Amino acid sequence: MNVYSKIRASLSVRNQGRLTKFLVNSGIKPTVNKAAKSPFEKGIVIFSADFEMAWAFSFSKTKQKEAIEKGLSERKNVPVILDLFEKYNIPVTWATVGHLFLSQCIRGVNGLAHPEMPRPGFFENRNWNFSSGDWYQHDSCTDVKSDPAWYASDLIDRIIASKTNHEIGCHTFSHIDFTYKNCPKSLADAEIDACIKLAADKGIKLNSMVFPGGTFGNYESLKERGFTCYRKPMRYHIDLPYVDSHGMVAIPSSLGLDKDPYGWTKEFHLKMIRNYLIKAAKYKLVCHFWFHPSMDKWYLENLMPEVLKMVADYRSSGKIEVKTMSKLAEEVVGNR
Repeated sequence: MNVYSKIRASLSVRNQGRLTKFLVNSGIKPTVNKAAKSPFEKGIVIFSADFEMAWAFSFSKTKQKEAIEKGLSERKNVPVILDLFEKYNIPVTWATVGHLFLSQCIRGVNGLAHPEMPRPGFFENRNWNFSSGDWYQHDSCTDVKSDPAWYASDLIDRIIASKTNHEIGCHTFSHIDFTYKNCPKSLADAEIDACIKLAADKGIKLNSMVFPGGTFGNYESLKERGFTCYRKPMRYHIDLPYVDSHGMVAIPSSLGLDKDPYGWTKEFHLKMIRNYLIKAAKYKLVCHFWFHPSMDKWYLENLMPEVLKMVADYRSSGKIEVKTMSKLAEEVVGNR
């Protein structure tokens, strides 16, 4: 943890908001890798979505009781989000939990959900606590009609059918901790293989990875299976992607989009977004916005339309390009 992170962690939520607001208003945030020599002709903007529904909250330390509510909220929001992004012709990399490709599943003869899948051992990390029971104990083993928070084959079909050329990415099969510590390679391989197979059934090739909860690891499993890139926080908010030691492209993660816990106004949110776009355009670097489709209704209705219009206007003025993760990775590798 760096000095800034330590100071921020010691503050109350209210003062964390004040600190961020000061940094934005003073022009310090977003930070920029000004020493980077950009190979791009314009700034690059990416949107990625952590498409996970109830799976993300199965063992959450703080939101486990909200799992179904979050899943249903996501189901309600996705069509709205698709319409908005289609209106402005802005593509999204939908980092999708593999189980969402299913429209139904059943228990095995031993009563377990997905008995063919290996399980992680008990673990605790920053966000989750899996200390008892079976990893799939929350899986309803029914169908999308009975338990729509756990299945989303129909929503994936809508994403594929969109006039906007979205990308379907990977978020593991069951939203596991993907670190070397808590995910042996055999588990990582099985999780990714399941995603690849289900995606292929819909004619999709997976290239991009978003690690659940920022649990980075098992890069070898991804590389062996043809993945080309992943999202990663870097030293600077506005930065350059790079090719890692495994030959995959690490793409900067810049800002999560959702309602804040600090009481910020709509106008301040838009100012912050504008600052990110201005700096990405000025330095011809990458700005990567990410979000959860279960985002707060206030943000979806009041902020997201204006954010997308702003991005579309910057694109129309020739200051930026908008790409998916895999398209950017192709360009990075090509520029080498």
